[in-house]
Amino acid sequence: MNDKLREKAQGLPLLPGVYMMKDEQADVIYIGKAARLKNRVGSYFVGAHDTKTEVMISKIEDFDAIIVESEFEALILENSLIKEYMPKYNVKLRDDKGYPVIRVDVNSEYPSFKIVSNPDDDDALYLGPYGGRQDTRKAIAAVSKALKVPTCGKNLKSIIGKQRPCLNHDMGNCRAYCQKAELADDYRAAVSAAIDVFQGKTGSLVKKLTKEMTEASNNLAFEVAAILRDRINAIKALEHKQFFTEDPIDEHVALYKEKVLKTHQWLEKAMKLDSTPERIEAYDISNTGSSDIVGSMIIFVRGKPLKADYRRFKIKSKQKQDDYGSMTEVVSRRIKRYLAGDEKFSVLPDIILVDGGANHASVVRKTLDDVGVTLPVFGMVKDEKHRTRALISPDGEEIGLAANPAVFALIGKIQEEAHRFAVEYHRNRRSKTMLNKESTNENNQRNGKGPET
Repeated sequence: MNDKLREKAQGLPLLPGVYMMKDEQADVIYIGKAARLKNRVGSYFVGAHDTKTEVMISKIEDFDAIIVESEFEALILENSLIKEYMPKYNVKLRDDKGYPVIRVDVNSEYPSFKIVSNPDDDDALYLGPYGGRQDTRKAIAAVSKALKVPTCGKNLKSIIGKQRPCLNHDMGNCRAYCQKAELADDYRAAVSAAIDVFQGKTGSLVKKLTKEMTEASNNLAFEVAAILRDRINAIKALEHKQFFTEDPIDEHVALYKEKVLKTHQWLEKAMKLDSTPERIEAYDISNTGSSDIVGSMIIFVRGKPLKADYRRFKIKSKQKQDDYGSMTEVVSRRIKRYLAGDEKFSVLPDIILVDGGANHASVVRKTLDDVGVTLPVFGMVKDEKHRTRALISPDGEEIGLAANPAVFALIGKIQEEAHRFAVEYHRNRRSKTMLNKESTNENNQRNGKGPET
């Protein structure tokens, strides 16, 4: 289903709009907006997401998209559609805090905008609901700035003429309503215009203000006409403002996920697998001669290290350097923990990679065969500069990586991380061993015995 929906999303334009996710009963379960519909909708069907989003995505059977002229129009349309459909996942994906609404205390001499979770049974005006608090806050700030409505949160009536104008006035974002009581009517007019903007009435509002501006100009009230002209221009500018903070980020994430998907699809084809691999497990051995031999197991999921699932092993069966024997022990212990139901080893990978050549891969495959587990195994082969140049199967079939920079980078990163984790553990073990020897030697000397060798 994700492949089908991903393909449908690729047909969407890179334009602002609103999308509506539907379940198998064709009920709308989620409504969102986007600056670029193609990237935003497509990102749902590529890569990993948080648990709540994954649950929602699992319910999606289809989606509709509505293209609009601007991001602000998308914000207003999203508000209207959420109010109409009340899709359950719009709440569930926002920590059950409800849909944010804007409360306007219209009966106040100086009305202000405030975001609340639910309307109260009072005389205030409630605008919304909207999809998210962050975008709602940004919209309030943008509309207030455009129409010069103060956002300082002060009780304007109580401070009329008592304080100097603040920085917002100096920056041209506020008319300093706190300075003169006679500006109260103009303040309410600005708030009224802001309410119309939030309700999507920009077209009729611009016509109304244009008429008032013309009348003021004809009556030689040029200062009033200039204020109305600036208000009209500010409202028109809102149509071209970027409102959605998440979409540039989502676009980047979507592109990254698409790149990772193509990388793993390349591995699927090159390795002749039955499905696209997502979870890769890699192993390495580290030792200094015959002392403190250790092994590492690292995990990469969809191109990123999953450090919470990393595991390290102190080799118990070998007293001298034996990379094949040490690798056999590490993989054997890992698989036995899996078969025993150990939660820390409960997820098997799609691929196992080992530091080394065909012989290393062959040893691991035999270890898996001995316990009845079948997994693809490949060795990571380095070149003379110690860079991963190829993958190699237990049967000696090489897969060159130089032709695909993304795969070359991923496998190289995995091999380096497996090596780093093994060496780090080995050094820790060696340091402890040396400290223990020094402590033993000191005790022996105090007891008249020779140093330990």
